Order: sequence, then structure tokens, then C-alpha cells
Amino acid sequence: MAEARRSNSSQRVSWNATAVSATPLEPENISSEPLEALAIPGAGGWIGVFVQSCQSLQSQQQQQERWISDVAHELRTPLTALSLVTESLAQNPNKKQVVQIERLQRELDRLQRLVSDLLELNKLDNPSLNNTESSIKIVNIRDLVGKAWQTIAPLAEQHQIDLVLESSNAHPVMGNQTLLHRALLNLLDNALRFSPDETEINVKLQLEGRWQRIEISDQGNGFSPEDLQHMFERFYRGDPSRASAKRVGSGLGLAIVQQITIAHGGHIRARNNSSGGALLVLSLPVSP
Repeated sequence: MAEARRSNSSQRVSWNATAVSATPLEPENISSEPLEALAIPGAGGWIGVFVQSCQSLQSQQQQQERWISDVAHELRTPLTALSLVTESLAQNPNKKQVVQIERLQRELDRLQRLVSDLLELNKLDNPSLNNTESSIKIVNIRDLVGKAWQTIAPLAEQHQIDLVLESSNAHPVMGNQTLLHRALLNLLDNALRFSPDETEINVKLQLEGRWQRIEISDQGNGFSPEDLQHMFERFYRGDPSRASAKRVGSGLGLAIVQQITIAHGGHIRARNNSSGGALLVLSLPVSP
């Protein structure tokens, strides 16, 4: 800054900022980030200083993903311990403790789902951790929809919500069965969360050129304009007043669906049905 004021001209300087962090697994971790400062002289002796990172966006994203993964792994152990304590308390609670224990268990379940979703996203974001190519095979989408529905069927039965599957135009796809099952499960669970009691969730399998379309629609209030703009962003949650169920998602379910879809060379879109309710359309390349 002194040189910029003396010469009345812009001055630029670069250096590496060193940071030291510690975790239980890594007692001392030293990292370095390249920084650059630009000093610009102004009127009245004022100096404007702009500091920016020279680290590439890709490097910053990788660092952020590593940090999220590390935090998620660190949270797993204490959450498991708390769950065990809660289960122990639930064996012989008094009347005042019942409600508190149920609330604690719900929150622990939500945090555990969040951690699992974070780790799943980290795996999808890192090809080196995601062994998708080695498990590619022909997948029967109709059967996979049925298996995904069986997972959430007990929740659906509580609210008298039925699945209506139209699969006359189904075609196998090439993909990772485990990941595609997760994508379908997330989509069906999302539809269930926003479905009023005693309604239906409709799934239509339709062949469109080289694409297998999977249309999942509910009879809820549909998406708001803000939902349609942000729904696939991480940690975004729609208007809670639209949800018929009291279950709260992690805000990562649809982001995981999008990542799985991209990994399979497909695409996913969302819109509202003309007759009401939300519609999500997942398109995957059909097998040769």
C-alpha cells in the first residue's frame, strides 16, 4: 500500500497463505493457498485493496468436497453412539420422557440420513470413488420401480396412498442397478411426502426414441416457481406447508437423483401437471 501511495499507481503482490488445521484423525494438517492482492490508489490518500485467491475453481471445489466428506465421516461415530443411548432410554421411559425420546430419535434419524446423503453425493462427485462403470448391466426399470416402492410401501399404507404403474411401453436400460434404485426411491419418496392422504402416485414408463422416460406424478399442490428454479440444488427444501407428511428431508434427495442421472448420460426435468400435482420426468438411454 505504501508503494501504491508513493507512486500513485496500482501495485500487485502475490504470496502463499499457510493454514494449519487439526482433526482427531490428522493431528496437524498444513495447507497452502495462493493469494494475490491489488492495491489501487484513490482520492484523498485512500487505497483500495482487493484480495483474491489464485486457486482454480476446480481446486476449490475439490477442497470443499473433501471438507464435506471429512465432516460427514466424523459425524457418523457420535451419531451412532447417541442412537444407542436413545435406544437404551427408550426401553423403560416414564411418561414425561416418551415424547422427548421420540423427538430425539426423529432428529437423530434425520441427521443420519443427512450424513449418508452427503457421503453418497461425495461418492458421485468423485469418479475415483464411484465404481459405476464396472457394475453397468441391463436393468429392468419396471422391476426396479416395484422394488423401490416396496421400500416405502409401509409409509404409503399409513396414509392410504397407492401406486399406479403404467409399464406397457417399458424398455430395459443400461446402468448401475444400485444407483438407479436409489434415484427411483428418492423420486417416489419425494412424491409420497407431498401427496395428500387417500390419493395415488402415478408412474408411467414410456419409450421415446432412444430414451426410456420415467414419469412420476402426485396429486399434491405442485411446485412453486421458486421450487422449479432451485429444486435440484443441494440443501434446497421446498415450502414445508406443501408437504402432507411430517417427515423432513435432507434437502439432498433430488440433487442425488440429478447426479445419478448425469452419470448415466440421462436428464431429469420437473413441471406441474395441467390437472394439478407435480411431475418429475427422468429420461435414461435405452439399452441397444
